[in-house]
Amino acid sequence: MTKGWVAASLAASLVSLAACSPGEGAGGTFDYCDVGKATSLFLIDRTTQADATDKSVMMESLATVVDGLDSGDRIVVATIGPHYTNTERLVNACKPGCPENQGAVDYMLGQCSAMQAKADERVFMQQLVRALEPVTRQAEEAPTSDIVRTIAQWTHNPPGGRSYSTVYIFSDMLENSQVLPWRDFRSQPPEDSIAAVEQYQLVPDLPGAEVRIVGFGRSHDPGRPPLDPDTDLRVRTFWTDYFAEGGATTSFEGAIRD
Repeated sequence: MTKGWVAASLAASLVSLAACSPGEGAGGTFDYCDVGKATSLFLIDRTTQADATDKSVMMESLATVVDGLDSGDRIVVATIGPHYTNTERLVNACKPGCPENQGAVDYMLGQCSAMQAKADERVFMQQLVRALEPVTRQAEEAPTSDIVRTIAQWTHNPPGGRSYSTVYIFSDMLENSQVLPWRDFRSQPPEDSIAAVEQYQLVPDLPGAEVRIVGFGRSHDPGRPPLDPDTDLRVRTFWTDYFAEGGATTSFEGAIRD
């Protein structure tokens, strides 16, 4: 399955896939989640309008993530909204596939059917396309963006009880919430913002995880010019320190390509 499949299918296959039953091709009793070792979280900020380039980068990045999943790995895709209660879970599923070391005896005992797993993988990809259809529509510009509390909510209670190994965030990371209003967040020292996060117990729970951020660097001013250097440094430092408090490392990237 090539990584371009997901991005291309969002534009070309939504109509045809809408007629498919959610359970088509499935029906096996094997729990693919038992096979997986990794859990990935992909957060999409819906509070800032994305242009065509943004959407292309986002979908290609997500396709890369999905393409890199091993059998049984879980992927969770959710949104960031004006308030943390507005977050929507779009995807929470494990990639179908049998254990690599499964032998003939395991197959005869009904542990995992490779043929069924292939069929279920096709359904998995189809359902993923359908679930992501909302993010292909234009987001409404929102006056607030509750990034910190959304991250805390998702990382404190990971599905399946397995901590996230990787978190991908598609966002400009310009927090503007009750906890960290933009007027304060953009100007105060990063340690003051960290203190506010700690006060409200919003440090993420990401021991040993890798956080990869795509979309950082532009302001909310008309035309979305780059952040001025001082603001860029303060905001970038905050997020790096914030995730480090939760046990994770952070990188800022133009797109997810590996």
